[in-house]
Formats: sequence, structure tokens, C-alpha cells
Amino acid sequence: MLKEFRTIDKQIEILKNRGLIFDDEGFAKEKLLETNYYNTINGYKRLFVAVDEHGNEIFKNNAKYEELFYLSEFDRSMRTVYLENILKVENRLKTLVAYYFSEEYGHDNYLKIDNFDTLKASSNKDKVVEKRIKNIQYLISSIQKEIADSIEKKDYINHYIMKHGYVPLWVLVNALSLGTISKFYEFMKQPLRVKIAKHFNVNEGDLCIYIKMLAFWRNLCAHDERLYDSTSFKKISLPDTRYHSALNIPIQGNQYIQGKNDLFALTIVLRILLFEKDFNHFYNKVNGRIYSMASKLESISIEDIKKTMGFPYGWGQIRKS
Repeated sequence: MLKEFRTIDKQIEILKNRGLIFDDEGFAKEKLLETNYYNTINGYKRLFVAVDEHGNEIFKNNAKYEELFYLSEFDRSMRTVYLENILKVENRLKTLVAYYFSEEYGHDNYLKIDNFDTLKASSNKDKVVEKRIKNIQYLISSIQKEIADSIEKKDYINHYIMKHGYVPLWVLVNALSLGTISKFYEFMKQPLRVKIAKHFNVNEGDLCIYIKMLAFWRNLCAHDERLYDSTSFKKISLPDTRYHSALNIPIQGNQYIQGKNDLFALTIVLRILLFEKDFNHFYNKVNGRIYSMASKLESISIEDIKKTMGFPYGWGQIRKS
């Protein structure tokens, strides 16, 4: 069914007929022109709507446009906070990857397949080894493409290519995406992965998953996607941590119901990978925004929003666990 164009006045009329209240229509008109109907209403109505006896979607009693708008603003501010702290981990990780790989193989050997863990010397079946090698080849191709794409965009890449014919890894990592770094780390030989993981006081297998989770959420934040109710892919589900048990997160079917692939899972990853002072600063910003959002709600509670984000009751204890 084709969607017809509707004026702002018509949009407001339709929303009123569905039960949405407007404290200030002038404010609503201004904001709907700035952020558009889809981003605010369709993007943030989930907690404010119900289905009537005819199967029609209606707004809950006392639901207000202003609540949806402030939830969208809350979400935007949370993206800023989370991205800022993902970048702190990303920069540290890139530095460690470049340092240990270059220490082992030199400055320009990141395009040689045998410098990665091909599993050739393992007891894995031939198909497993073949798939691994193909994935490493794809990684190397991706790096070459990122170099080519960066020559005209990044002066420091252009400088090294034009003057030396190559880009040292410790320079190149700044231009590589976190997704590429995630794959790079995953395919590094295990002794090097272990060295890097020790800097974060985690095992190398878990760090692989943490980095994949960071890459997923970083991409979401960077593209201005909705954050508070998003979930990562199931294959990037967070392994159980001591924070899950310390916070007494409920279990259903032998699985924790929060902190696995929701926003709180990312919060746990940041608790593990950030320096403590950085995490405390991050926590204060997140908690402050939650507290501020609570004062703007009437038809739902802040607990509804926290539950959607995967934040358990008493989540603040994560700082002390």
C-alpha cells in the first residue's frame, strides 16, 4: 500500500486520533520538521503503544508526543556517550595489535598470509583449514582496499605510499575499521592474541567476542541508528561474566535474560575493557542521562526504558563488582 504525503498538521491530527497528547503543538510542528515523523514516531513509539480490541495500534493513556521526542533525544545523547568510550577501547586495541604484530613480523608484513594463524599445523579438517585461509585472504584484500580508498582521503596514507611504497601497520591501523581490526585480531597467531588479551586481563577467546560486539555497536552509533532497544546478532552474544551473577540477573532456560546481546551487554564489555577511571566517568554520564530522562516521563516509567535496554535492577552495582 502506497504511503501518501501528509502535511505536519495532518500528521498531528492522525496522532491525536490514535490517542497521542500534545502539550505544545507549536513545539511538535517545529520538531517534526527537524527530525521527521518516521524518526521520532515510528522509531520511538514502541513503549507508548498498545493494540485495541480491533487490532489497531493506539497510544496508551496519557502518552504524549513530548515523551517520544525526549526519548529520541535521550537515545541520541546515549549514542554519543557509548561511542566516545568504544573509541577509547578501539584506539588502545589498535595500538596493541600494531605493536605486537610489527614486533614479530616487521613493519610491512601484514599482507603475508603465513603471518596469520592459518591452522595448517593444527588437527583441523582440510575444509576448516581451507575456509580459514579464504577468510584470511579476504581480510588481506579488505586491508588493501582500505589502503586504496584512503590514499586520496588521508594525507598520512598518501605520504607513506608515495614516499615509501607501503604503509607501516602502526600508521595504517588508524585508517582501518574496527570490523577489520576485529578480523585481524581473530586471525593473528595465538601467542600474539594472548599478549594483547593480557593487557585487558581477559583470555584471548573472550576478547575476540568482545571486539566483535564493540564493532557491531560502534557501527550502529556511527550511523545514528536507534540504540536503546537494539540488540546485536545472536552470534555476537556475550559469554556469561562475573557481572551477570554479581548483579543477580534472572535466568530463563539456562540463559541470563539481560546482558547478553542488548545495550547492557555492551555496558559489561566496557566495564571489562575500559580503565576503571574511564568506566566510572562513563557510568556517571549514563546514569545522569537516565536520571534526567526519568523526569520527562508520565505515561511510562524509566524502568520500562531500562528494561528495554537490558539494564537490570541495581545495575549501578556493576562499578563495585
